[in-house]
Amino acid sequence: MGLEKVAAANEAWAAMVTQLFLENQKRALTFMQSFWFPWLHRTPTIKSISNEFNRAAVRVLSKGLPPVHRRAVANAKRLGRTKRK
Repeated sequence: MGLEKVAAANEAWAAMVTQLFLENQKRALTFMQSFWFPWLHRTPTIKSISNEFNRAAVRVLSKGLPPVHRRAVANAKRLGRTKRK
């Protein structure tokens, strides 16, 4: 059972790191576009930046929960079965 937990944690970390990489690419692209096309971008406020980072954090964390949930549900189903005699 410990091996299942380690595998679920590794899968969750891999999903979160992948999503974090994608979020960082979005920020880098937005930053570069602000230099190439300054007339298209408004000056961001502290509140809009905070909201953007909060949404990014939620997206990253939401990618890490499904692998753990999937393994936990499968484990509960497996352990909840009645044994035949």
